[in-house]
Amino acid sequence: MRSTERILTTHTGSLPKPDDLVKLLWEKSDEHEVDESVFEAQVADAVKSLVQQQRDVGIDVVNDGEASKIGFSTYIYERYSGFGEPVEVLADAKDLSEFPELAERMLGIEAVSHVHMRHCESPIELKDPEPVKVDIEHLAAALNGTPREMAFLNAPTPGQITFNNPNAYYSSHEEYLHAAAEALRYEYKTIVDAGFNLQLDSPDLAMVGHYQFGDGVGEHIPHVKAAIAAMNHAIEGLPPERIRLHLCWGNYVGAHNHDVPLRDLIEHALEANVETISFEAANPTHQYEWEVFQDVKLPDDKVLMPGVIDVGTPRIEHPRTVAQRILRFADVVGRERVIAGTDCGFSTFAGWHNVPPSVGWAKLRALADGAEIASGELW
Repeated sequence: MRSTERILTTHTGSLPKPDDLVKLLWEKSDEHEVDESVFEAQVADAVKSLVQQQRDVGIDVVNDGEASKIGFSTYIYERYSGFGEPVEVLADAKDLSEFPELAERMLGIEAVSHVHMRHCESPIELKDPEPVKVDIEHLAAALNGTPREMAFLNAPTPGQITFNNPNAYYSSHEEYLHAAAEALRYEYKTIVDAGFNLQLDSPDLAMVGHYQFGDGVGEHIPHVKAAIAAMNHAIEGLPPERIRLHLCWGNYVGAHNHDVPLRDLIEHALEANVETISFEAANPTHQYEWEVFQDVKLPDDKVLMPGVIDVGTPRIEHPRTVAQRILRFADVVGRERVIAGTDCGFSTFAGWHNVPPSVGWAKLRALADGAEIASGELW
């Protein structure tokens, strides 16, 4: 997917869900009984509404808002076996340790109490093949005739699974990654075979440098290399042009003063067998990193999806600011190889909003308006 006639717009996946659906997702995450027929009906309605809202604000490449998922990576517990006891210490982050008042603020969000990471205690295996098919059905129905190649569905990478869920079963980190890759292959292939684009969410690639769960996954760059190798194994045989990889430094409102520079990661990320690379480029910590591509040559088969909207602040970007961010990348790598996106999602876990939902939608409108301005200058 390339911006052949104008700058295409999209986002990274998670969108604010209706309050009633959030409550049901919390109940499911807390392992309380939920009427599945009621849940599925609410998800279907939410997907239709979210797709329409994306269209209304001018987003070209839409998704289901991750409406059926408690969290972008923690939903796997319903679909895959192998995960048991919760991780007691949710996170060890350098920036939160340095500024504990930020940690207190984050932990005070009600949604956090429903976010459960778990230890891997037995073999990771697919236990329910149907939910991803239901996700596909909901999104297909909501598109109402729009080509499926203009839509995407999300899934976590093997590296993200091992990052979130400490290993208490496999003999090595590499074995754990391989097992996760083998299990996730089904979901990846099912999404692509259905005609949708696949977004692989892999915050671990950047976050391992400053943020760990439980016992952690070891050294940063060795994990990055092994995680990308495992991901490539999982997507082997799938067309790269239908896959986009999202990396970020954590969608939480922290100081982020210990984030690993993109320059240290990008050459590894470019080894992924995907066409599109999504990354943060709007927030104050990473906005300068468009400069990386002045020095790092982008391979001919790669496309950039920089975040041009900061999802961590309620300030709504002026469309001209968005256009300037797009133009920087277009000037360096060419207009056709830039798709305008967001730094991360607006609700990576159900009910967890860094900005009010109404502000999030206004920001997406600013994204589309800015892309229109940039397109007018580039074409």
